[in-house]
Amino acid sequence: MHSTFSDGISSLEENIAQAECAGLRHLGCVDHVRIDATYVPDYVAAVRRLQSATTLALSIGVEAKILDTFGRLDLPVDGLHGIDRVYAADHQFPWRDGPHSPRTVQAWIDAGEATAARCIEALVEATIAAMRGYRRHPLVLAHLFSILPKVNLSEEQVPAALLGRLAAVAADTGTIVEISERWRCPAPRMIRALRDAGVTLVCSTDSHAAATIGCYQYVRSTLPSTATSPVR
Repeated sequence: MHSTFSDGISSLEENIAQAECAGLRHLGCVDHVRIDATYVPDYVAAVRRLQSATTLALSIGVEAKILDTFGRLDLPVDGLHGIDRVYAADHQFPWRDGPHSPRTVQAWIDAGEATAARCIEALVEATIAAMRGYRRHPLVLAHLFSILPKVNLSEEQVPAALLGRLAAVAADTGTIVEISERWRCPAPRMIRALRDAGVTLVCSTDSHAAATIGCYQYVRSTLPSTATSPVR
């Protein structure tokens, strides 16, 4: 979930109260950062202070976009002390020269300047590079492939070989992958590939308001079709 420390509309206290009411045992506190973010020390201190007032286990994370096909993340250079996890997300389309908006990439495809296959390949290449390259904190892939529908592409267009490579690298690097309620991704075929590879999955509402914390309609409907072992 996200809080008022970034783009959420509910405070940490409101989010924790809702999670308690929903009967959760663990709440992932995750807020968005960029390279120029300065709030992280205050955010870490606030979550730690609230930990003593709840029976929930609270983890402290930050979410940053994948910038390019080299796997660079839009993270502050300093100030990440006390963070438990870093979430890498496809907020924009990572390309060799940096991130581009979905509108720009859609225009490339429409004009024949880039193919759907090349865009998908670039996204997977960037995601794999991020998993292999980031080592300062445990890494989570946030809402994997959520950007594809924004350029009129779908996960069904991702070749099985690329899914297999991505899953293998996630397993090899110990990367955790999020099943996102908000973005309804990844799709069952990707989840199956991840589970077959032994990747740890976490369920996420990606809540920007306390009211949606603990609501897992997509997650609950998707997991039975992929189940071979319990989700961790």
